[in-house]
Amino acid sequence: MNRDPRIFAAPSATIFLTGVTGFLGGAFLAQLIDDGFDGEVVCLVRAQTLECARERVRKSLARFGHNHVPKWVRVLPGDVTGDAWHTAPELNAVTHTLHLAASTSFGTEESVFRTNVDGAMSVARSMRGRNLERYLHTGTATICGAQPPNIVHENDYPHPDAVHLVAYTKSKAEAETELAKRYGDLPVVVARPSIVVGHTQAGCAPSGSIFWVLRVVEALRFLAWNRTNRVDVVPVDWVAGALKYLLFAPDLQYDRYHLSAGDSSAVRWDEIEAEAARVYGGPARGRYEVGSLRDLTRQRVREAIPDCQPRHLMLALELYARFCSLDLIFDNSRILREGVAPPPRFTDYMRVCLESSPASIYEQMRTDFESSSTPVEVPA
Repeated sequence: MNRDPRIFAAPSATIFLTGVTGFLGGAFLAQLIDDGFDGEVVCLVRAQTLECARERVRKSLARFGHNHVPKWVRVLPGDVTGDAWHTAPELNAVTHTLHLAASTSFGTEESVFRTNVDGAMSVARSMRGRNLERYLHTGTATICGAQPPNIVHENDYPHPDAVHLVAYTKSKAEAETELAKRYGDLPVVVARPSIVVGHTQAGCAPSGSIFWVLRVVEALRFLAWNRTNRVDVVPVDWVAGALKYLLFAPDLQYDRYHLSAGDSSAVRWDEIEAEAARVYGGPARGRYEVGSLRDLTRQRVREAIPDCQPRHLMLALELYARFCSLDLIFDNSRILREGVAPPPRFTDYMRVCLESSPASIYEQMRTDFESSSTPVEVPA
């Protein structure tokens, strides 16, 4: 049975929400609006003024078809890593906390850790001593690092011996570890989405993050990993619904959940290859050459993606190629046992993502790396 998370949203609920201006945060708040939520939401937004903060929330919601900020959404300007907002009266009635704010940049370790670890500790500290029913911390399933088993279970990680590909996953693992160590008095539940790509109805219109990787593969007709490798991808609207369930469900069986495709909804790259053939035409079998990224010349990349900087695109693609080469899935049996419906398979909504990606591949890629200060930073 699929349990509707709306039945758990008590009218008296007051949610403290961080990260509302992000892809997932905007989708979550939009879903509350769509579901007729009649409690209150306090959004912490990085901005100098209340007016600027409200405008950032409005722009985030507009990506999901909502052009106005409801009256029951209260906006609190503040930096997640600071503490000036901790004593704001808007927080007095908070009953549920959803911490989504994070830096997904592949930037310097110092800046990423400041947001993802120090910021998480700041939010937890601000909630201590309050009458909370649930504190939902959002991490990432990719804290498994570079050498995980093919099927990752929630209790396998965080693990001190994990070898991380980027500072982002390392910081999210440390945030979970520190949260458990220092804030065991809070009613913490951890949600770990896998790879969030697109929206089942709006496709990539709200955000094209990560989807550019598939577009690069199609443009180059090239894979740097086996076509039978699986990829654990979930749409943002499904993740938002699962988060709402975990935030309000009164009796959860576990304190850690993967919000992932799992064994039943993960897709192989040869299935993506076949769906691309259905959308664009041409052969499905053998559509993509399989080889090493070293086999790709700058000329081939430039001819396939004319507006790109080949060196920067290849550096960016290399980061994702390492992950795609792992061939792993994140077990999602826990969230399914709670009664949440399985996520759609990526190939079920891939067409709408392709059709809603008007930006060039390189422009779409830049949105993922515009704040990065690593060598993959893309120049203006």
